[in-house]
Amino acid sequence: MTQWMAALADRDLAGVAAQMHFPFAIFEGTEPLVAESRETFLAAPPASLNVTSRGVTQVQAGSYDLLDRLELLIFCPVAVGLALSFTRYTAGGHKLCQCDGIYAVTNNDGTWGVELASTIYTPAAEIGQIYADAIEANLRRGRDWMLGYSLRDQAMLNSTRRPGKTANITIYGPRERAGNARAGNPMAGYVSEGIKSRLRVAEVTAEAIARADANFAEFAEWAGGGVGAWDYTMNHPDARVLHASPNKAHTLSGYIRYTKDHTEISETRGLGVSVYRNNTWAPAGGLGNVMLHHDRSNSVG
Repeated sequence: MTQWMAALADRDLAGVAAQMHFPFAIFEGTEPLVAESRETFLAAPPASLNVTSRGVTQVQAGSYDLLDRLELLIFCPVAVGLALSFTRYTAGGHKLCQCDGIYAVTNNDGTWGVELASTIYTPAAEIGQIYADAIEANLRRGRDWMLGYSLRDQAMLNSTRRPGKTANITIYGPRERAGNARAGNPMAGYVSEGIKSRLRVAEVTAEAIARADANFAEFAEWAGGGVGAWDYTMNHPDARVLHASPNKAHTLSGYIRYTKDHTEISETRGLGVSVYRNNTWAPAGGLGNVMLHHDRSNSVG
């Protein structure tokens, strides 16, 4: 990410591309934009990354960028989620805007690169605005999602989703992860060799949401881990909105599973993009399900 930021500050599009995986997706607004290859990215970069002075661009001529903050938020052996913020200035040194972004950096076939990003640009006069509705809506959605599992209520789970285009980074499924842990091989799913892409872009429909089935009986069997049968799940106490605008928010999400006697089973975190479409907030993508531990009887890290 430091090399990516340096290339952006140098207005070096090829240098930016050198730090990325393709296909690459970015949420500049509320819809993911996808560059299928390095060649298509260089020929027609997204407006926020178009430093060529050609075509549609959000980069003011003569402007320059200064890095403010770079923070590692979640990680596993093959993927990390980071937040990066920088301030852009006019050629005359006046503060122009602030960019707050989240980035999924993945190890695909032995090489690390940015595979998914979302950015929020805030004009200088608007910096510091608090979007309370974004904060409360996203915290409530996380709580409802956890209640859906705890109450075994599929309708509640479905109510937290909305139709629309999504872009996610997939590492490997939680069921497989739990199974590998119990088999004594917790690292089995963290594969890099031969992996060309972890990006999954999809159009979620109302019909697909209605067909969703958490299969609570099966879920209870594998989610319990080695410390007892799973009973309920709570939103992670560190869950929060990192950055927000009128129609987009970057979220640090997560949850902790417990047995009936309140013994902690597992902890999971994720980095997400939530968007305001059709007068409601809903998830649109991100890097999720990064487990910090699971099935502690097998010492999973």
